Amino acid sequence: MVLLRRVGPPAPLQWRILFASSRPPPKAFKTRLFSSSIASPLSTQGGPMLAYHKLVGEKRIERNEKQLQAVAQLQQLYNQVCEFHARPDDYRRTTYRFVDFAIKKEETITPPKGLYLYGGVGTGKTFLMDLFYAQAPSTWKKRRVHFNQFMLEVHERLHKLRQAGHRGDLLAEVTEGLYQQAWLLCFDEFQVTDVADAMVLKRLFSGLLEKGSVIISTSNRPPQDLYLNGLQRDLFLPFIDLLKERHHVHNIDSPTDYRLVHRAYGLATDTLFVHNRQKKKQAQPGEALATVASKLKDIRKNHYGDEDDEEDEARYAFNEALRNATKGQALVPMVIPVPQQGRRVYAPKVSLSTRTAMFTFHELCELPLGAADYIALSHTFPNIFLAEVPVMTLNDVNKLRRFITLVDCLYEARTQLVMLTDAPITELFDAAANSENGQDEVFAFGRTVSRLMEMQGADYRENHRASLTTHDGAALLGRALEGGQRGWAGAGPQQVFDFYDIDHKNRWETPMKLRAFLEDFSEVVLKRRDVVSDELVKQLLPTQLASSAKGLEAFMTEEEGRVVLERALREESLRGGGN
Repeated sequence: MVLLRRVGPPAPLQWRILFASSRPPPKAFKTRLFSSSIASPLSTQGGPMLAYHKLVGEKRIERNEKQLQAVAQLQQLYNQVCEFHARPDDYRRTTYRFVDFAIKKEETITPPKGLYLYGGVGTGKTFLMDLFYAQAPSTWKKRRVHFNQFMLEVHERLHKLRQAGHRGDLLAEVTEGLYQQAWLLCFDEFQVTDVADAMVLKRLFSGLLEKGSVIISTSNRPPQDLYLNGLQRDLFLPFIDLLKERHHVHNIDSPTDYRLVHRAYGLATDTLFVHNRQKKKQAQPGEALATVASKLKDIRKNHYGDEDDEEDEARYAFNEALRNATKGQALVPMVIPVPQQGRRVYAPKVSLSTRTAMFTFHELCELPLGAADYIALSHTFPNIFLAEVPVMTLNDVNKLRRFITLVDCLYEARTQLVMLTDAPITELFDAAANSENGQDEVFAFGRTVSRLMEMQGADYRENHRASLTTHDGAALLGRALEGGQRGWAGAGPQQVFDFYDIDHKNRWETPMKLRAFLEDFSEVVLKRRDVVSDELVKQLLPTQLASSAKGLEAFMTEEEGRVVLERALREESLRGGGN
């Protein structure tokens, strides 16, 4: 039997549920808020702390007390999430209220607080968050994403809903979709520079947290410095309050930039070439410059006179690196689709076979491009060459911000960046002029310098090189042709066709796509690429070979198509090679 007794002042009415029986109330009635002291038996089997100590024991990383403090925070959150995920019903705030002479039960999910890790560049924030993410069980609906990319997705989902004619609260609909996709969110490089992002973050995060999301973020800035000089920042301040309320905030105050430490153990010197236009003292040339020094001595007298022209030396070495990366293939213009944006970004010089693109600073950082464009390029081209990078000041703030965003996107995608610059990396931003208004840019560029240094390191290069076989047409085609005359091995015809259909036209409608395929085929069977003539490309372009993946498969497996193609290339070779 249940009795009701009014408590408190007459108005408004408040009711307390009394149980006539002396037995304890049902378990569902207990109000149990999440406690940071809870330790789950599930969490004792793993977590970031154990993984960190294992890496230290294997001498893969160095023990760092500042990092250990952050790992302790991550381990505590891991324990809490394990408990929350194992028995979510125990962590619901249960209340009862009297409505229309009936008792209505209400429940609100109360997940553990998230974690906001911030600190200087190269202190290991991303590494530690990724360690947590790797230890999270596969049964958890989890997602790890760069914050820029996440916000682009939010705006794209909103745009699609508007185009589809949806009415009502579109942001709430987007929030529900994101929550259904993943309730554990790990955001790398949390930063707010766009007013459109700033205006939706409060409602977006409120909705995710109310549904039960757990959020871990890394950032270079403390919460109170986010969107510091942004437009209408007063409207953004409630989000900062929410962030502090629903997250533990931890500063990894380590003096060590581990990107520079790792770089010191192995430096690749052929990814940065520096002009000497301003006649400044600069770093000694690296190995790549040394290898071409003898050639330069011979050609300088004939082409540049006796002047010690270091600018031409740097440009020559940059072009040599580009030629090697593209296997000498002619560079052609292409337009690359920007996913879910309904537009394309122009790439003026592309090697299709090696997925290498070359741009000038003007083409990437002075034109109105943004993170979505850079992400599309980084996912399309594992090698990007960037020429004519100038020294920037706060008078070039828009160029500077685009350059910072570009490096962030390329770094996140593990793209190899080769640059021809007017100054060493640390001198590319001159913050002395108008520095009173440039604190955000100075801080952000510090991260950029650290990332560029790491991207020159041998470790970064080695990891990049290991993935290049999936972005090399000859290697891909070689594996596919191992199946013999009548079959395919490794990559199938669809994967091979899609590799050359870089702009997703579903057809090799231009000679450059077919030429790239033929040059790669020639490299596989003849060990040379310079035998493909314009006439051969012209003859094969109307055939089923270039029509579709099914056409490619039919051409290569029927009527001894591979043998016919190889014979044609050998005949081209005997006639003296391609055009």
